[in-house]
Amino acid sequence: MKWFITLLILIVATLATLTWFFQDDPGFLVIGHGAWTIETSLSAFIFGLVLVYLSFRVLMILVRFPLRLFQNRFIQQQEKAQESLVRGLLALIQRQWQQAEQTLLKNVSAGELETLHYLGAAYAAEKQHASSRVSEYLAVTRKGLPKENVTLFLFEAQLHLQQHNLLAALEKTQMAYSLAPKHEQVLLLLLTLYTQLADWQALLALLPELRKRKILSAEQLQGLENRASIELIQHTLRTQPSQVTTVWSRMPKMMRLRPVILQVYLKHLMTAGDAATAEPLLREALKYQWDTDLVALYGELETANTSQQITYAETWLKSHPKDTVLLQTLGQLSLRNRTWDKAQQYLESNISFAPTPKTYQLLAELSIQKGDPVQANEYYRRGLQLAM
Repeated sequence: MKWFITLLILIVATLATLTWFFQDDPGFLVIGHGAWTIETSLSAFIFGLVLVYLSFRVLMILVRFPLRLFQNRFIQQQEKAQESLVRGLLALIQRQWQQAEQTLLKNVSAGELETLHYLGAAYAAEKQHASSRVSEYLAVTRKGLPKENVTLFLFEAQLHLQQHNLLAALEKTQMAYSLAPKHEQVLLLLLTLYTQLADWQALLALLPELRKRKILSAEQLQGLENRASIELIQHTLRTQPSQVTTVWSRMPKMMRLRPVILQVYLKHLMTAGDAATAEPLLREALKYQWDTDLVALYGELETANTSQQITYAETWLKSHPKDTVLLQTLGQLSLRNRTWDKAQQYLESNISFAPTPKTYQLLAELSIQKGDPVQANEYYRRGLQLAM
């Protein structure tokens, strides 16, 4: 209304000014074209021009008024929608699911904000176990998004995951992966699902991409590789024991040589009575990385040539002269090889550095072999005391 009053004031002021200017001499104007001639005063002509111009301006204002009114209403709707969205998201953060759902559904406006409103409402409805409303909100969301949308696939996968519907969650995540194979959240969700589904083969196949994208630290990746490899071997042992060697051989060499992974396969070979295959694998791993658990396991290996095992172990002693596990392993191998004096020497050396119940047990067995049960009982007693 203010603009209309301003316009009227402007018109009156203009007319008053022109009237004052032309009051003494209105002037004279002749316009001719062919047989046509127009004669008028200059003041009337100028008045006419001004009136035409002002009429045109009024007409333009009247034409634009509905558009401006619509724009103002649209802006107000957007502001209300944004306010409802913010309040709804805050309610989500505060875990006020019912309030969040109701708030997010108020003042919903078309466009990008509409998607956020309905996704938030779907999440709140899912927390209230209202599956029908979740489906309804997601259906509305799909109408406003492309048929294949990474955000929507991820959101639906998260909802399925919260409902412990792992296979459905995996299906949606794989759809998202087909659209965005480098998306960090997609890769992390795949990692979570493969772990929960115990799909170790798929997890191992995913790890190179995680390493390439630097999504996880080197320590985290190695931990995942170790766990997945061990679980895969153990699962194969339970379900298809004849395929264990095939599964093992398909793993990268550097992974096969890691002590925590190698031990699982070596124990399988030892249980199967295949020490001949286990022994060179164990020695190769120790060349790559010295590991006391593998050294202890070497003492448990019962090959056809124990003397050769002792020779190998004694070469390690040159670079690890005070390794108590190695001394115990040499004592154990010597005991099996029936070289009593050498076994006594290695086991007593071990006790001088760091006595263990296992060492006393081996010394007791050695004393029995040497025909000294009294000394054997003493070693058993010491080992029992140490274990307690």
